[in-house]
Amino acid sequence: MKKLLKKLALLPLFCGFILTSACSNDDENGNDIPTSWFDGTITATVVNGNDYNDLISRVEAVTWANNSRETIATGAWSSGGFTITLPATLESRFLWSIESEFEDMPHVTISDRNARISDTEIEAFDDQNNVVGVFMNIREDENLFVMTILAYADRDVSLIGTDEGDGYRQTWNLSLRRGWNKIYVVERETATGYIISYTTEAVNSLRWYFVEFVEDDWFSAPTATKTTIQSRSVFSRLGR
Repeated sequence: MKKLLKKLALLPLFCGFILTSACSNDDENGNDIPTSWFDGTITATVVNGNDYNDLISRVEAVTWANNSRETIATGAWSSGGFTITLPATLESRFLWSIESEFEDMPHVTISDRNARISDTEIEAFDDQNNVVGVFMNIREDENLFVMTILAYADRDVSLIGTDEGDGYRQTWNLSLRRGWNKIYVVERETATGYIISYTTEAVNSLRWYFVEFVEDDWFSAPTATKTTIQSRSVFSRLGR
């Protein structure tokens, strides 16, 4: 639970320091991915993406299963953007029990505890096969930060619940369909703390950004450090 708050509280700071002026609600660049459930194909125009044409050679969709990094799809980078198609069905070795994600959160009601899930993030590689950064689908306004998790479910399943603690309240309102879904993590800062919502209801004006890995930076870590930090899934790191 505390990891959730720390991670979400830090993300706007990373946005400010790493993405600099890219974090705004200006719709001049970038685009949304398909809303809620989607067929697995992502075609993204990255904000200021042409600045990275000499750096990025290809993109990969990766997931963390059994604490091991696995590539599930490869896509092309071209003219400041990328296209990648995620597999329609994920092999069982890439999935884990949804119940295990929420075993310490009894306030969250799961419609089918036999459901299994996974998630993915999109990484960038140079022509020397080095991972050079990660793509984030986000939105930042005053007192509001939104990011997208790309989640896979092996069946239709819903999660409903509310949790409150010292300085925060978080709600779950997810209706996942079999296949690929977008989960929006919406963080609002109020005078009394953070309100964090997990929802599959559409949130508009998210844009794709590239975050380059920079040595000695906690968030933009080199590959070896990144492997240590990301030893669990995005879903898991945000949900605990």
